[in-house]
Amino acid sequence: MVMVPPPKRRIWLHALLFLATLLSTLAIGAHLQHDFDRNVWPFADDDQNFLPWSWALSDWHRLVLGWPFAACLLGILTAHELGHYILCRRRGVQATLPFFIPFPSLIGTLGAVIRIQSPIRSRKDLFDIGIAGPIAGFAVALPILFFSLLYSKPLGNLQPAAESFPLLGMPRIVYIARWMLHAMGSHAAAADIHTQLYLSPTALAAWFGMLATALNLIPGGQLDGGHIVFALNPRAHRVVSTLCILALLVLSWKSWVGWLVWAVVLRVTASRHPMVPPQPGLDRKSKWLAVAAALMLLVTWIPAPLQGNSLDELTQGARDKIQHWWRQR
Repeated sequence: MVMVPPPKRRIWLHALLFLATLLSTLAIGAHLQHDFDRNVWPFADDDQNFLPWSWALSDWHRLVLGWPFAACLLGILTAHELGHYILCRRRGVQATLPFFIPFPSLIGTLGAVIRIQSPIRSRKDLFDIGIAGPIAGFAVALPILFFSLLYSKPLGNLQPAAESFPLLGMPRIVYIARWMLHAMGSHAAAADIHTQLYLSPTALAAWFGMLATALNLIPGGQLDGGHIVFALNPRAHRVVSTLCILALLVLSWKSWVGWLVWAVVLRVTASRHPMVPPQPGLDRKSKWLAVAAALMLLVTWIPAPLQGNSLDELTQGARDKIQHWWRQR
């Protein structure tokens, strides 16, 4: 028997990426908090809104404002990835520590990932590793969402400036949280279910956490939801992935062009899912957890995360020009 040593861990790389992501999210969070405190739409008065982190980085003292946003966002992402990592370690599966991805986006990151480096021994292990991340991330994002809504403000006369920061679609969990605050008699703006809100920066972090949960739970490809489906029924995985791709293509036309990217991701990864032994199958507890995952997907799903960015809307001008040209012939 040949013993294969575990791969060497590049701790320095994980630490460097985390620190870069921390700096990026601190800069974004500082700008968001500064604008929120002044009742200004995020980045609306930034002359360099294509570099939204430049304001904070121009004066390092401003970064203090970004701690609540960065802590909430990185807390959610870390919980998600550690959920996967801890289950891998418990089941004897080799995996890397989380790789955080700093990126100059409107939240300062593209998320985090871990890499599984050894085979998964059973459908049960695949299921538990796949579902642990969304559960852990959701468990952290949910209380952050509830408490952050208490500090959000009525939109009032503030005019959204979608060219600087897009209008966001809301998942069902936000409406559920606001209804619960209303039922408890809270005097916070979020308790008035008819009031449009200007979300606090930490509420934006929770919003992204809910979106990340929904994206990972899409039941196809090598996403967490795809692992769950494969563990439940390996034969159904390809069919379900294909149906998800078709649904995402429709949504990209009707709701948000970004679903087109996710459709491509599913198409590329659907046929290369890692195999696991077909037996034994899953127990009843795992099947109930699969139902819980479906409910999580239902309450975190956002048909149009960014408003006004469907493929139909984005191509309307080009189609009008083509029609005009055709009539002029």
